[in-house]
Amino acid sequence: MGKQINIFGEVEEAPTFFDENYENIKKGFDGENEVRDLLKRKNIHFLQVDVMFEWDGKYYCGEIKTQEKATPEKYYGLPFEGHGLPPWQVKARIKLYERTGIIPYLFVRCLTDNVIYHGDLRELMQTKYYEFIKTPRIVFNLEEFKKEPLGPEYNK
Repeated sequence: MGKQINIFGEVEEAPTFFDENYENIKKGFDGENEVRDLLKRKNIHFLQVDVMFEWDGKYYCGEIKTQEKATPEKYYGLPFEGHGLPPWQVKARIKLYERTGIIPYLFVRCLTDNVIYHGDLRELMQTKYYEFIKTPRIVFNLEEFKKEPLGPEYNK
């Protein structure tokens, strides 16, 4: 939030939303973890949703990743630069779509080039992607994503 001057004329750092609400945020995280633990104990499979949204009259279930770009230099055998996620997440979101019509969507906040890559997982699965077996991961070509550059405030 920046610096501010207190009532004594001293410069101090203003508290952030997180600082002021830490206890309530922590209680919320703890409650969410307790419910997930309950579901696990009862052997109930669940899909954690990062974001649900409605756009153009349709509902979407979004997975959000924050990661560095996968490159051929870092990952032997990868034929392109890309981003991805574990196969089980792709399969679970596709299954949700098949049962409900809620569209599976992937957002990636790229730490390498300050871009948000995004796309419909149904469409991305129709493209040429690369699947790692040893460390299970499906990586989609950057060329297949829509791109939204982040503003200068994210260039840190």
